[in-house]
Amino acid sequence: MQKTFSITNFGCRASQSEGASIHQELLESHAVESESAYDANVVVVNSCTITAEADRDVRQTIRRIASRNPNAQIIVTGCYAQRAPEELASLPQVRFVLGNSHKPLAAQLALNLLQDDFGAHGRGEILCSSIFLERDFRPASYVGSGGRTRAILKVQDGCNANCSFCIIPSVRGRSRSIEPEAAIAEVRELVARGYKEVVFSGIHLGTYGRDLRSKTSFYELICRALEVPGLERLRLSSIEPLEIIPELIDLIATHPRVAHHFHIPLQSGSARILRAMYRPYSPQYYFDLVSRIRARIPDAGLGADVMVGFPGETDADFSATYQLIEASPLTYLHVFPYSSRPGTVAAGLPNHVPEHVSRFRAKMLRNLIARKNETFRRNMIGSEIEVLTLEDGTALSSNFVPVLISDPVAVNEWVRVVVTGLHGERGLHASRMKTAHTPADPA
Repeated sequence: MQKTFSITNFGCRASQSEGASIHQELLESHAVESESAYDANVVVVNSCTITAEADRDVRQTIRRIASRNPNAQIIVTGCYAQRAPEELASLPQVRFVLGNSHKPLAAQLALNLLQDDFGAHGRGEILCSSIFLERDFRPASYVGSGGRTRAILKVQDGCNANCSFCIIPSVRGRSRSIEPEAAIAEVRELVARGYKEVVFSGIHLGTYGRDLRSKTSFYELICRALEVPGLERLRLSSIEPLEIIPELIDLIATHPRVAHHFHIPLQSGSARILRAMYRPYSPQYYFDLVSRIRARIPDAGLGADVMVGFPGETDADFSATYQLIEASPLTYLHVFPYSSRPGTVAAGLPNHVPEHVSRFRAKMLRNLIARKNETFRRNMIGSEIEVLTLEDGTALSSNFVPVLISDPVAVNEWVRVVVTGLHGERGLHASRMKTAHTPADPA
């Protein structure tokens, strides 16, 4: 009987990109993928540690796999593996724990396990270092939710910002970028493989190029990528407020092949809390930025990360956040109750907010953004838009709205539709009009 593997991914787009690179490396080595982690001989768990809840999800997943698949050998990698390898090594059936520093070894170790006889083994072996070597950083891309429709390309890793609440710099290392030539070569390869949308991702994406010997910038990389023949749409992942330069807004407003979509972390609408978080902008700066984008690109999808319950956050601080979001043109949020991370500055601050208060505040923001998102989508009814069809039967608009098309459509096609109504909590209903031109063609 053939031995099989499975990969379970947690975390951000950059992490998913890395997990899918492991997946691709295994497939290219002729390893056989299982339909489920519960049937596989080797399971790679690519972890996240952004919150205590993320840690808990990883541990529960590993225990569930071990319980339902007692013959599985488990490799754990990713940010949690970097932060607390001993915790993971003690879990049942964990054979290896690889920090981010050793993540490039994951596929080869999985192949070695697939080729060996399976037997009892002791505590998981830990491979983890606090040193992140630049030569270990290579382009990482993965098949997104649209199968061979969208690909995420990680062009930057690590972070130098040291926000007071964030564990990521200690588990990802300092900011480092792949060479622009390598990034552009990967874009060409993805286009040749049939991807119609490429998403640039990273941990602190706006700092791209600052660490390279030949200095460059994220804006310059975007411009070079848009010169690649056949690239039909480029989408940008999360970018910090101070790194959204006017030239970037103008480029997205005017270039037909860049998605009208910005994800700009906010974290708090309170100036006092932003200072305590070590976030280097003011609420007014953020509000003015997203308002300027909305004025320049009226149909843009605008998302943000927001944290509630940061130590010392008062009702007045939360009210400032609520009011800023309510007045802003934001269309969706990722809301996170504060989670104390060992070793961060915020973990040592006084006046931690009770969990039930944080959860209540998070619910208020989610209800608020649900209303704003519905208004945003309702304003699209009757409009004609172009969407890219995905393998799950839906499509995706330039401004990051899922679209359900009433007529049968082929996968990985540009389709021009007219929006007919709302679908679910985030999506739209639409009817097909005709086959759309690609964004690379003139309208």
